[in-house]
Amino acid sequence: MAARAPETPVPGRLRSRPATLLLVPLLLGAGLLIVAEFLPLYEIRVVTAVPKGGHHSVGAHHGYALLVIGLALIPMSWGAVIGGSKPAAIAALVLALIAVFVALAVDLPDLNETGLIGRTYDQAQARPRVGFFVETLGATLALLGAIGTLLLRER
Repeated sequence: MAARAPETPVPGRLRSRPATLLLVPLLLGAGLLIVAEFLPLYEIRVVTAVPKGGHHSVGAHHGYALLVIGLALIPMSWGAVIGGSKPAAIAALVLALIAVFVALAVDLPDLNETGLIGRTYDQAQARPRVGFFVETLGATLALLGAIGTLLLRER
């Protein structure tokens, strides 16, 4: 058996191989952001029925911004974790922060808005649907992965 030469750390790479597991929350977060765009954000119910116009999807609500963020997050995550790129790690953090902003500042305030249906029907109620929870989870995972990647980088 040949002896293995000790690995020398490459500047900017993560400190250990288990740290590359940070790629999991980053890519999972990006995937969830992409999937969430095609899920329902909220629906407006009147007693037991959902009238026409009562379904609202995540992507249509904010112009498919999370789709673009999720797609951009994939190569940035790979470059930050596998390639050891500090600019890619910062870009991943910025993208994750924008995703959190979209979920909390753009989508969250409208989850209980009944709009014209609420003015037409007294018992109309708006309820969040699975898309909001998926986009929030995706943004959170991406943010945690991006912060972890920046913190675990070699100095």
